[in-house]
Amino acid sequence: MFGTYERFNLVRCSFARSGSNTYIAEDYHKHGLLRIGNNWTGESVNSTDFLFDVKMTMNGTPVKYTYFADEGSVKLEANGAVAEIALTDRSHFRIRGAYCGLRLELRSASGKGAAACRGMYAMQDGSGWEGEFGRFGKLFFRALSGNFSVASIFDDSKPGSKGEYSLVRIDFMPDAATGEFDAAIHDYRDKLLPFGEYEDFSDLVEDNCAEFAEFTENYLTPAKGYEEMSKYAMWVVWSHRTKVIGNFKQPHILYQNAWSCAAAPWQQSYNAMAMLANPAEAWRLNNVMFQYQNPLTGHTPNMMTYANAPAGGVQPAFQGFALDYLIRKLGDGFISEDEAERVYPQMSAWAEYWTTYHNAGFGDDVIAMHSPHESGWDDSSIFQDGFPAVDPCANTFIILLMEAVALLAGRSYSYKDKRDAWAARSEKLLNTLVSEYWDGEKFIARVKGKPVDSFSLANYQPIILGKRLPQHIIDKVAEKLTEEGCWLTDIGLASESMQSERATFGISFVCGRVVGPMNMILTVGLQAAGKQKEADFIARRYCDHTNREGIILGYAPYNYYLHNGEKAAQQVPPIATDGWPWSSWSANSYLTMVTGVIGK
Repeated sequence: MFGTYERFNLVRCSFARSGSNTYIAEDYHKHGLLRIGNNWTGESVNSTDFLFDVKMTMNGTPVKYTYFADEGSVKLEANGAVAEIALTDRSHFRIRGAYCGLRLELRSASGKGAAACRGMYAMQDGSGWEGEFGRFGKLFFRALSGNFSVASIFDDSKPGSKGEYSLVRIDFMPDAATGEFDAAIHDYRDKLLPFGEYEDFSDLVEDNCAEFAEFTENYLTPAKGYEEMSKYAMWVVWSHRTKVIGNFKQPHILYQNAWSCAAAPWQQSYNAMAMLANPAEAWRLNNVMFQYQNPLTGHTPNMMTYANAPAGGVQPAFQGFALDYLIRKLGDGFISEDEAERVYPQMSAWAEYWTTYHNAGFGDDVIAMHSPHESGWDDSSIFQDGFPAVDPCANTFIILLMEAVALLAGRSYSYKDKRDAWAARSEKLLNTLVSEYWDGEKFIARVKGKPVDSFSLANYQPIILGKRLPQHIIDKVAEKLTEEGCWLTDIGLASESMQSERATFGISFVCGRVVGPMNMILTVGLQAAGKQKEADFIARRYCDHTNREGIILGYAPYNYYLHNGEKAAQQVPPIATDGWPWSSWSANSYLTMVTGVIGK
């Protein structure tokens, strides 16, 4: 799937496995060099101190190698020799090799050496070596066959030295008789976790493939022509799935493994929408972040990592939209009375949080944004006039969230008397949105009562309300979104009109690029509004381009800006701040479109 001579490599898509904290990525600046890190702390591959260069050796000397990765393992090859790395979900990974050695050499992303190391020492029982890496946890190195050596230098001789390790190098070497080696590297926080017996390496690879195949059963069959990339997309989601460890009380799906390795609440809902073949898992994911909800305010954290506690701030109230989509596709039979009873207090508290702490002050449920991140449109021109901004996108999410709360109340044992009030609040906010924030051409944001003159695609996101909207609005939105050269590009919908002077394809997130989540949201909305032809048309443009280029978060639609003809600033490296490496967020958006929109 990913390899030196394959269609895609590990520069933009890190190799990982469901339930493993370890990832492997190709060095962006030194192509051909793989690096191993872990995502315990949520730090990005471009800034972390915890990265090991992976070097294939012959007679102790590093040699150039090629690699191939699939769901089972990563294989390195050079001059007829092969080394292989396979991850597990049991807090360790394995390495084996034939007629070669493999070296792991600690080097920070900044190139400053082995700064992450706090100690390297042989275990007293002779079982192996342990490395202490501070906030990154510990590693235990063990040879199952063959041998290994450790070279470490603690340098405190230089003036002003902090007393850091300047070198940490582990060399796994083949047995002289067989020419082979097999090793295990354990990853943990405090003490070595029980792991049982080591399985045969080949069995481990087969188990990885089998577990991935089982995971693909969460999804419906994709539309014809999208099968290959759907496998990539499913693998990306699977390889970003956590286990129950650290701060995660249930499995979550990380945004990325090597760059922005955190779990966010609305992205769990994105993943839920794609899992139409497993309603129970979709329902669980949509509600999973409520476990960390503030019992006093209803606040749900905006993200979390293995090692870092749930963070403050908020992200969009996506759960109502996701549930609306799931119910339209599956009916509501997957929500039992017991589950409605359990989730109603959580989801209603979430709705009350927004309408209380983000209230616009008009005496109703209209909410206002104090940061663009709260809406999901981080650098959109819809916020160009400042804050607080009454954003039609965020208010649309609240309409659907309150409707979902009403649904749960109606299906519960104890809260049935709450249903009508929530339904009325939802309908009232819908009427306000239509009567006060639709200007005849688009939905508008307001700052201090004045409309924002924006050309953002966000102005059309309320189409997710579907047939709740008047037909003339539905028709106008469909017309605008299918007009060539405005928001519609050759590869899908741009997040800012191509005629806007603010449109940029560089470092921006949603101010010009063609971004997967926004294309999914708008096409799902068009479909909900009865505009299947338009939804299919746009989704195919986006997904066809993904088939060609891979599952990155956003694409530059052109090499120049349509509004002035100037060359576009679009060549950005895969770093945490740009979001252009492959991500599970793009993968689940693609899967939703190819299984639920295209051809439906």
